[in-house]
Amino acid sequence: MLAGFVSQSPLTSRELTHSLTRMEDSLVVHQKAHRIVFVPHVAGVAFAPDWRTTSPICQTQRGHIAYLDGEFFNRTDLARSTTSDPEFLVRAITGERELLNRIDGLFSGVVFDTHKNELHIITDRYGLRPLYWTRLGNRIAWASQTKAFLALPEFSPVIDPISRDMFFATGQLPPDRTWLKGVAPVPAATQMTFHISDGSLTQQRYWSWDEIAPLTGHHTQRELAHELGTRFRTAVEQRTTGRTGLALSGGLDSRAILAAMPGAPETFTFGHPDSADVRIAAQAASVKNAPHTVLPLDGQNWLLPRISGVWYADGALDLIHMHGIEHLKQQKEAFDISLNGAGGDGLAGAGHLFHPNGLSAYLKNKLHIKADRNMTQHFKTAFNEAGSAHAFYIDWRMRGFTIHGPRLGLLHGLEYRLPFLDNQVQEFLYSIPLQQKANNRLYRQMLLETFPEYFRNIPYQATGFPISHSPWTVKILRRLTGLRNPAPHTFADYANWLRQSPGKNLCDHLLYNTSNTSKLWQRHLAGEDHTIILGRYMTYQLYLIQLFDGKYRTSEEVAELLKITT
Repeated sequence: MLAGFVSQSPLTSRELTHSLTRMEDSLVVHQKAHRIVFVPHVAGVAFAPDWRTTSPICQTQRGHIAYLDGEFFNRTDLARSTTSDPEFLVRAITGERELLNRIDGLFSGVVFDTHKNELHIITDRYGLRPLYWTRLGNRIAWASQTKAFLALPEFSPVIDPISRDMFFATGQLPPDRTWLKGVAPVPAATQMTFHISDGSLTQQRYWSWDEIAPLTGHHTQRELAHELGTRFRTAVEQRTTGRTGLALSGGLDSRAILAAMPGAPETFTFGHPDSADVRIAAQAASVKNAPHTVLPLDGQNWLLPRISGVWYADGALDLIHMHGIEHLKQQKEAFDISLNGAGGDGLAGAGHLFHPNGLSAYLKNKLHIKADRNMTQHFKTAFNEAGSAHAFYIDWRMRGFTIHGPRLGLLHGLEYRLPFLDNQVQEFLYSIPLQQKANNRLYRQMLLETFPEYFRNIPYQATGFPISHSPWTVKILRRLTGLRNPAPHTFADYANWLRQSPGKNLCDHLLYNTSNTSKLWQRHLAGEDHTIILGRYMTYQLYLIQLFDGKYRTSEEVAELLKITT
């Protein structure tokens, strides 16, 4: 986690330190701080958990200062020396720029050149280690949490109306915006350079999807599945170091990671003890003899931790989707690194891929978005800039929504790693024509052939049957059995939990301010299901309470403030 600023006008050590300390105090972080203050222009801090053996900052003999958040996974392939990640970043930015697009990692970084008086801000290839920036007069400030900017005297928070409309319509913020006007995420695969001498700011993309050539020649589906399995197994093994564990569900992606992990990692499954997720996860864990712990999720324990989560995530993730936040502390006691299956079904399974003319159908049928004319144009512009459904999914959905779930673990020092976003895996998937990936065809075959003991006979939570059954067989079996068997428990029952304490108490306090939200809440209480939109309104109201009060409060303090009984 990073925070800091560079000032075009000279400042004293005391002035630099005072502003940096205020930024630090605004962050929600439980990690060790490493700071460098370089008079008269720059002050910055990088936070890292105690279990990391290398420092996230460095000062080189050539006058470079580097702050790094995150990690590289393939540095030994890039440089055989023992150079630290921050030092390698300096080398890549200042001398060997061709190294940048070869880095496989989740990171954001800041490098200050004390001789040229230039500041460089950089993000990883996919932008999945967010870093935010703003310009305040003669300052450029950066932070991993937007709340840090509230500490700067020149900054005044103003809600961005485009972000607000997009959040209520889609449940996420645009990947190029935050809730706050004038504060933006640094784009993916981008190096921004601020020149102190004249105050100019330049932006350059160091990698693009166009660099990946389409797959040529004839390849059977089996050959493609084998190659994907090989690359995926390598990606998981490369990210399994030290105390690495897994949140295991009844889906395909986390189970694939479990199958590829060396050894028997600690696994956790949250949800209703009788849910399909819990039962299937237990079966998968037993194949590897991996320790498996069920973390109950119920109407009493789900809400309170999410109040803190809203502020930690800067309102970027609605509280209904903070699944498992209740048990992050317990997971951190078991492991330091959590592997996450983000990108599995969406990219390997092609669940979020579509032909260029299919954007409207994708938004309507997959994301359930009802967009007005202005919003539709925003989506079209973002899709055209991305250039493909693959790039659009990562840049729009993963950066704007998905990544904020894994990032909640950082609240307790729990690192996240994303094996499906490995460069070798992504480059291979991107090179394959859509027709060979569509409808889970390639991913399904890879799973069955690479990890048969985990998939051939163990059911898939979404269908209730193993993926070894053809889609037609599943349809027939579901028709035959659906009339006799009750629907299995889902891992959570948010709709009903909102109708009982403490969910009802919070909604009663937050959803009275407009006639629309109040009516929607009353209709939900009467039996209609408006969980998703109510969750967005609740998140927004909680964020505003914290934002304009300028003070972080724990879940318990907010509950007391709103007189919520638990």
